[in-house]
Amino acid sequence: MYYEPFTVERLGDVLKLCLTMQKEGDYNTVPFDVETTAQSVLTYVINNQNGFGILAYTDDGAAVGMLCGSVSPYVFSKGYIASDFAWFVLPEYRGSRAALKMLNMFTDWAKEKGALELCMGISTNVSPERTGKLLEKRGFRHVGGNYKVRLNG
Repeated sequence: MYYEPFTVERLGDVLKLCLTMQKEGDYNTVPFDVETTAQSVLTYVINNQNGFGILAYTDDGAAVGMLCGSVSPYVFSKGYIASDFAWFVLPEYRGSRAALKMLNMFTDWAKEKGALELCMGISTNVSPERTGKLLEKRGFRHVGGNYKVRLNG
């Protein structure tokens, strides 16, 4: 495996992984829009000095995973918090070191940016127990939870 940052040139790989993640997860009833997704990735990750994005590739060049997020100020403090937007690995590569390697890269980047803490969510509901165990092994603790209700559709 090798890892490359999100760039305009790699946007196609990011979009393919986003679509796969959306279809597999709890957002599968929400229509996927390529233009909106591309614009969001450009705005919040690629063109954002406080944005982070990393792709995992197999040795033969297939994109198999991604993690992206950002650092932003707390709403109640001058300190900063890092949060993920998306963390996804194709099913056939789960259990490889890809997810952990990307998490470590994000953690190191967040520390360099001065974040006081890192929050990772599991809002897609893809392998929540397995993902939770991985995060706990890396020193994260479970705080709160996600609650959803479908509106207008």
